[in-house]
Amino acid sequence: MLGERNVVTKDCRRVSLRFALAYPNIYGVGMSNLGIRLLYEYINNRQDALCERFFFTKYGEVPLSMESRLPLQDFDVVGFSLQHEMDYLRMLNMLSVSGIPLRSSSRKKPIVIAGGPSASANPLPFSPFIDFVVMGEAEPLLDDLLAALSAKDAGRIGGLRGIYRAGGTAERLVAGDLDAAFHPVRQIHSQKPDEFSSSFLLEVSRGCSRGCRFCMECFLYHPRRQRSLRRIDQILDEGLASTGLNRVTCISSAFFDHTELLKILSSLKARRLRFSLPSLRISETSDALVQLLAAGGQRSITIAPETPSQRLREVINKRFGDDQLRALLTGAKGAGINSLKIYLMVGIPGETRADLQEMEGLLRMVTSSGFRPSSVHVSVNPMVPKSNTPFQWSPIISPTEYSERVSFLRRICSLHGVRRFECMDHRWGVIQAFLSTGGEEASVVLGALADDLRSGGGGDLGSWRRVLRPMGKSLEKLHAPPDLDSDLPWEAIKGAIPKSHLIREHQRAISLASGNA
Repeated sequence: MLGERNVVTKDCRRVSLRFALAYPNIYGVGMSNLGIRLLYEYINNRQDALCERFFFTKYGEVPLSMESRLPLQDFDVVGFSLQHEMDYLRMLNMLSVSGIPLRSSSRKKPIVIAGGPSASANPLPFSPFIDFVVMGEAEPLLDDLLAALSAKDAGRIGGLRGIYRAGGTAERLVAGDLDAAFHPVRQIHSQKPDEFSSSFLLEVSRGCSRGCRFCMECFLYHPRRQRSLRRIDQILDEGLASTGLNRVTCISSAFFDHTELLKILSSLKARRLRFSLPSLRISETSDALVQLLAAGGQRSITIAPETPSQRLREVINKRFGDDQLRALLTGAKGAGINSLKIYLMVGIPGETRADLQEMEGLLRMVTSSGFRPSSVHVSVNPMVPKSNTPFQWSPIISPTEYSERVSFLRRICSLHGVRRFECMDHRWGVIQAFLSTGGEEASVVLGALADDLRSGGGGDLGSWRRVLRPMGKSLEKLHAPPDLDSDLPWEAIKGAIPKSHLIREHQRAISLASGNA
């Protein structure tokens, strides 16, 4: 048992709802997720319910609850938090090794539900295995959902607005007022000082209004909403007192758009807290901002220009100028920040060798700002088409082109003395695109993969190839983008951004990529 603070244990005989909160990844990843801490505290605040946590360890190993070391089948409800498409197979394995039938049509208990970003975007690939999916944010329906789960009333659960059942329809819900939305303050956390999970997680805003065309969160959790400084201070007062923590991790996809940004950082500094922030948005940057970042103990920053090319930044709608980037880098280095991580994508529509060649200028800017090449870390991924975005109709770059472009960028980095260079395996990018934009055919593949695991498979690329071969499919050609005029598998789920807007944004991107805008 890990040394943790704020663990809740209850007598299962004294509650009407036993809820297994399952995160299909390792403990450290799961406990760095605010949603896990939120649901754990919210459910355990109810007198009629208990909530215990489960994490994935490795394929084939039976998961047991952190609190009581009980198996999943001892609970009334198993709720999975799905943050990423790669969670799906781990979720199925957690059910399978626990002796729980995978298909909802063959299962009487427990009730299995899922939620989270990837689940809300497109539940079709895993819908045969899940009884109910929470679409969008949980807060608007949590009370009604927990009451219906406690009553074991499937009809009542399925009738809730914001709940999806296979073959049906639903509406993605969002919390309109973050000040009124529940925020966990008695956060469970590891007492090991070297654990990421020993930080108080503070959500300052949700959603993003920037509209980057590749980003699912921009379109899935629209509109952008923020918590007020007054409410944030209240959360900190209660949360720091109940956890004893002196480190805060700010959670937000658009943190630097908060209208009270400097006041929030000043409040954290005044409390003498160490704090870490999301990747920095490249925009107008004040000296006061970078000084506050350094005052919080931050010695490394992350930026995500996505591409070194100004032209391609217009294509993906991530707009900033080189002068803004230079000012940010110079200010950060002057404030005592010494390390820099840069995230890039390749395979953006219209990308050419000349666009990638601009990496030389980007690295010259970095080093002329004072960062040593040895302190720079470059991470490259393929542009993965995601559902509910304008790029859902775009193909993923071919493996040959990906390899060539990554090698080209690697050589440029090496010539400039940057040795810390990493890239995603293209094949996993293809799998992500397939699961994000796939329909019921993806569930057939997932079911076969679950069978392969039961036969001793490792859930690796070999498993994928072994399963796809009898289906006449190859891993390299697994993802095929839909046509603009075709129906999309997830169209029965209503969201805030209409399909017509996404089509216009897609066409605008293609026009910019071809130089016809």
